[in-house]
Parts: sequence; C-alpha cells; structure tokens
Amino acid sequence: MEAPILPSLQDQLQPRLKLVRDELVLYAEAWSLQKSIVKERKALVQRNEDFSDSLIVLQHHPVYTLGTGSSEEYLHFDQKNAPFAVYRTERGGEVTYHGPGQIVMYPIMNLRYQKMDLHWYLRALEEVVIRALASSFSIKASRIDGLTGVWLGT
Repeated sequence: MEAPILPSLQDQLQPRLKLVRDELVLYAEAWSLQKSIVKERKALVQRNEDFSDSLIVLQHHPVYTLGTGSSEEYLHFDQKNAPFAVYRTERGGEVTYHGPGQIVMYPIMNLRYQKMDLHWYLRALEEVVIRALASSFSIKASRIDGLTGVWLGT
C-alpha cells in the first residue's frame, strides 16, 4: 500500500522559482541549466545555507535519454543512425522519449526536508502535477499502475 500523500504536499513542493519555457528546448540546454542550478544549490548546502526549490517546466525537441541502468538494446535502432539525439544521463531508469506536446518538469529540491524514499517522492510529484492540472486547467489526469508519470485520457 502506498504511503498517503500529505494534504499540504502541494504547498511543500511549491517552488519559489519556476522557469517555464513555451518554446521547444534542446535537451542539452535544459540539462546544462539543471546542472548549473544544482551546482549553485550544492555550494549553498556546503555553507549550511538554505535555498528555495526550483521547477523547470518545458517541452523538448525530440530526444531519447538513457538512465544509468538502461541498455542501448532498448533503443530498437542503431544509435549511430538515431532519428533523434540520444543522451546518457545521471538519472535512474531506462530509455525515455521526450518530444513536442509532452510537458516535462524538472524539480530541483533540497531533499533533506522531504521523506527520503524514491517511490514516495515520485508519487508525491505526480500528485502535485495531477492537482495542478485539475485546479489550473480543469484537466483530469491520473496515474497508471506500474508506470511512473501522469497520464491524460486513460
């Protein structure tokens, strides 16, 4: 059974800095931005200074990313002749496609104030997105058992 999502979770995960891009963003550009924000935040942590959470919201040009545990065999094409850019990243997981029409959110958070369980954290992020879509856009979204993410039209 999943741990309950706290009623105030949306407030807890509400970032003070939100970067929203309405045009398509190259994956390399978004990745570089994330790394620079993380580097800045790590420096603050080393000085025992607190920082506000950040949320980057955007859409990518078509791209495949491979997590640390993924294998190139899951690409189903020769990487040398890839139809889109392919990046191996530091995140966990397998192969993920990102492209136009898919909203991607990259949270950068100080996790020392959050429950340190990856699955709880992912479900909590999904809940924030589901609530935000419902309250801001009247869009009904949901989860699919066994998959990570927020889905429409299921």
